[in-house]
Amino acid sequence: MNEAQQGKLGASFDRLDKQGAVVACTLADQQQKLTDHFLELFKNQQSTVVVSQSWSEIHKVNEQVRLGLKTQKLIGEVETTVTALERQDLTDAQKRDKRFYQPESVLVFNRPTAGFKSGSAGKLCGITDRHLLIEADHRIRPVLFKELDKITVCQPKELSLSSGDRLQLKANAQSQDGRRLANGELVTVKEIHQDGRIALNDGRVLPKNYRQFVRGYAVTSYAAQGKTVDYVLFSDSAVKAATNEQQWYVTISRGRKGVKVFTADKIQLRQNITHSGHRPLALDMAGNSTAHKLAKIWGRDVAYVLNVQQAQRKFTERRDEAIRRMKRSGNRKPRSQPNPSNQPIRSCKRFQNHKSCGGELKFRSNNPTKKVKA
Repeated sequence: MNEAQQGKLGASFDRLDKQGAVVACTLADQQQKLTDHFLELFKNQQSTVVVSQSWSEIHKVNEQVRLGLKTQKLIGEVETTVTALERQDLTDAQKRDKRFYQPESVLVFNRPTAGFKSGSAGKLCGITDRHLLIEADHRIRPVLFKELDKITVCQPKELSLSSGDRLQLKANAQSQDGRRLANGELVTVKEIHQDGRIALNDGRVLPKNYRQFVRGYAVTSYAAQGKTVDYVLFSDSAVKAATNEQQWYVTISRGRKGVKVFTADKIQLRQNITHSGHRPLALDMAGNSTAHKLAKIWGRDVAYVLNVQQAQRKFTERRDEAIRRMKRSGNRKPRSQPNPSNQPIRSCKRFQNHKSCGGELKFRSNNPTKKVKA
């Protein structure tokens, strides 16, 4: 882990490989080998989490691990089927487009708006040129497009649960007794009540209207941040070669006692780690306090904020490169077109116009040096 932290990524991989922690598999048996190792650790009462690279793979691993637990009677035999709400990661622009909705789509309010309480769930009735018309709590109300960041679009999915099942919560809320439920938290089911409430091992109870959760045996590297367990099992995807230096460091640093890497191609995985370049993932998310502040203000996750920041950096880099090319060719920089409304640049308004982040509100005008303190 120290080698990875110091940027010696190849050395960290080689050390794990020599220790037998990198398990060579075929595509056909990779998930089975991972599941067998998970079950062995579970029997020995070792806390374990699987880290995968894509949501499609996470769903497959979750179902296979649970099937193994069920077959070996390591979780309760009695099952209760509940309807969970699986989040769809839609942009605000996509939320304004009816093509991104299914007849069964459920809209959940993650913050109070338009008279609806946080946690209320409803259906889309229609879309105007300014609003979504949403039916929830036995009434229909318009929700302005500017408030769409307060709404999460979900798809219902039937989920069989037993005592001992692990879930990953996907929305902030409060338990039945007022304690905090945190997005990304891993919890264990103790009992499912007849009225739909779900009792957890730690004493909290999920309200009957709280259904934003997925199975929690496998998670993304981002979700693994801040979670420390006895063992981490990393499932390398041959379909999505997405492992980079940040993911690698987070993955191998989460296990107190050890880590196992399951891959169908050791050489490719090592290359992905050592030649990944810099992407806005684990380490950026852990250390970027501004991103965390903005995520809280916007009501979005940190990954969304980092993507905005990265887009702004790339825009600046492209602009500066264009200016350098023009200077080399002897052309003058074209004058910026005046902005008659003197309005803030829309794409940067929320990012730059917040005092807690020390930003400056920049205006398009004839005077490129003009700045107004936020």
